[in-house]
Amino acid sequence: MTYKPVSFLVLTTLLAACGSKEVQQEQQAPVKVTATKVSYNDMPQSFTYSGTIEPDNTADIGFAVAGVVNGILVEEGQNVQQGQLLATLDATEYSNALAIANAGLNQAEDLYGRLHDLYQKGSLPAKDYIDIQTKLAQAKANKAISAKHIADSKLYAPITGIISARKIERGSAAAPGVPAFTIVKTDMVYARAAVPESEIGAIARGGSAKVYIPTLQDSVEGRITIINPQADATSRTYSIKIKLSNSNGRLLPGMLADIRLNTGRIANSLTVPATAIVRDADDLTYVFITNGQRQAVRKRVTVGALTGKNEVVITTGLQGGEQVITSGLTNIKDGTTVSL
Repeated sequence: MTYKPVSFLVLTTLLAACGSKEVQQEQQAPVKVTATKVSYNDMPQSFTYSGTIEPDNTADIGFAVAGVVNGILVEEGQNVQQGQLLATLDATEYSNALAIANAGLNQAEDLYGRLHDLYQKGSLPAKDYIDIQTKLAQAKANKAISAKHIADSKLYAPITGIISARKIERGSAAAPGVPAFTIVKTDMVYARAAVPESEIGAIARGGSAKVYIPTLQDSVEGRITIINPQADATSRTYSIKIKLSNSNGRLLPGMLADIRLNTGRIANSLTVPATAIVRDADDLTYVFITNGQRQAVRKRVTVGALTGKNEVVITTGLQGGEQVITSGLTNIKDGTTVSL
C-alpha cells in the first residue's frame, strides 16, 4: 500500500479549523447569571439568635408546717388564681393545741382580772403583778401560734399561673420547706437568647424584637427588658430577655424561638444581598464579581451584620461599584465566562 503525502498547507488549514471550532464552542457557552451593583447605603441592622421561651415567674411552694396531706385540689397543667386553695393537711393536732391554748388564755385572763384589782388597791406586790402580766402575754402568744398552725395547714397559690409540677400525694407526709407544687406565671413570658461579646454593645434595653415560634408558625413583637451585665464564664455570651404578652396562653415555657433584634442603623455601609455570599470548605467567605471581559472573578470578603433586608454588610474586600453575582453561583468558578 502506498501513502500520498498531505501538503503542509492542507494540514495547517485542518488544524486551524479544529482549533477555531473548539474556541468557538468555549466562547458560545457563557453561564447565565444575575448581578447587582455594590453601593454604600444607610441600612437597618439586625441580629438573629436562637432562644427559648421562659415563664415570667416560677414559684416552688410548700407547707409552712408538718403534717399528713389529706386533700389535693389541683393537678398538673391546671390554671390557678392567686389565693386559690391547692391542698390541705390533717390539722387535728393543731386544733387540739388551739383548744389547750384557749383554755390557758381563759385561765390567765381570769387570774389577771382578779389580781389587777388587788394591785390597784395596793394589796398585791408589784413582782406578783408582773408575773401574771407575763403569763397572760404568753397565753395570748400560744393561742396565736396554734391558730397560725391551723391556717398553715392549708396551702394557697401565691401567684396566678399554671401548675407545672405536683410533688405530693394524698396520705404523704409534708414538711416545712419541701416543695409541694411548682407554679409558672405565663400571662407574660420572656424569650431568652445568648448574645456574643462582639455584638452585645449594639444592643440596648427597650430595643424592638421580633420573636418567631416555629411550633406555632407565628411571630410576636416584644421589647428587650433585661440584659445581663455578666458574661457566661464558659460561652462568653451575655443573656438577654425579651418580654412578650401571652394573654392567650399560646406561648409555653421551653418552646424554641428565632429572635431578630433591630438595633438601629449602620451609617454608610457597603452591603450585598445575602445570596451573593459563598462559603468554602475552610469557612472563608467570597463573592464573585464580573469584570470588563464578562468573566467571574472571585473576591475574598469579610462579612459583618445581617441587615433587616436580608443583606450582608461587607467590612473588607470590596470598594463599592463592583457588579456582584447573586444567582447562578453553582455553575461558575474563578475565570468562568458569564452573561447577564
